[in-house]
Amino acid sequence: MATLTIVTKRTRSIFKYAAIVFGYLFIVLILIRIGLIVKERLIPVQIAPASVSFGRLPPISFPTSKTDQKFTYSIDTITGFLPVFLEQARAHKIEEVKPQFLALEMARQKTGRMGFRSSETKLSENLYRWTNDIYPSREITYNIFSRDFTLSSSFLSDPLVESFIDNFQNQDIAINAARDLMSGVAFFPDDIDIDLTKTLYYSIQDGQINPESNITNAQLIRLDFFQKSINGVPIYYPEVSTSPINAQVVNIRNNPTVIQANFNYQTITTINSTYPIKTVDQAFLELKDQKAYIASYFGENTNILIKNVTLGYYMGEEKQNYLMPIMIFEGNDGFFAYVSAITDEWVNR
Repeated sequence: MATLTIVTKRTRSIFKYAAIVFGYLFIVLILIRIGLIVKERLIPVQIAPASVSFGRLPPISFPTSKTDQKFTYSIDTITGFLPVFLEQARAHKIEEVKPQFLALEMARQKTGRMGFRSSETKLSENLYRWTNDIYPSREITYNIFSRDFTLSSSFLSDPLVESFIDNFQNQDIAINAARDLMSGVAFFPDDIDIDLTKTLYYSIQDGQINPESNITNAQLIRLDFFQKSINGVPIYYPEVSTSPINAQVVNIRNNPTVIQANFNYQTITTINSTYPIKTVDQAFLELKDQKAYIASYFGENTNILIKNVTLGYYMGEEKQNYLMPIMIFEGNDGFFAYVSAITDEWVNR
């Protein structure tokens, strides 16, 4: 019969050899990855020339970077190299917003069905404002052509707010309330991926809004809705972790109510064309030359370690004619930077 000492030694030996095997496998995988990168650099995949059907494209209109700090950059990827992408990517046509006959009347009907029954206030040719005086009073500013809107409320400034609110038991009722509002006032886009929805929980105590980790302690939920990837390529917005389609929902006496919302949406069509893109090395040089949009950074160190580089699409808050590819550089301390991917010869300057 095996003694406890023998069993212990055998167990240690098993773990030792298992660790060695896994270590070798990890090294082999890294070597394979490095080999593929070297192969792609020396013998790039041959593909058909880009179709460039839209001609020269307008430059991407990035907002002002989140920081004006001057950074230095080091590559700190798993392989120690920057990745290699295919030589081209697709740009997609975005549906043009056009004035519509009876657009104002349709907007009156839509907002009225959602409780905004006041006489409208005209702000511009396409922007109108309605109010809903039923508690909690709300105000909506609506683009009658694009159907984009912003909704706001002074509910949280009510000193008696805590006597009206209840805790949430699940987030689905908040998501449904936001979807119902957007569907009623505008529409809920088919290309929203509900699985990508980001939720933040808050409690309301003594007039303060406090973050919560558990939904059962939350009386307010912030929701951000994100569009689906296109052929596996994700869509990025000016804010890395938030979306221009979002809502804040409070649980007023077990009735989930949207008290704040933004709906800024652009329809991506299936009309697309391939364009040549920069190499990751070229994009990295632009990053080092301060030609990138810094979308996020929470640290203080001015040396950024680039952990990952991916390809994505950029959807801004300003209306754009094309959905164009970008390269996303991810680093330490929440660093994200976007570089326009299409080669300069095919972008108007």
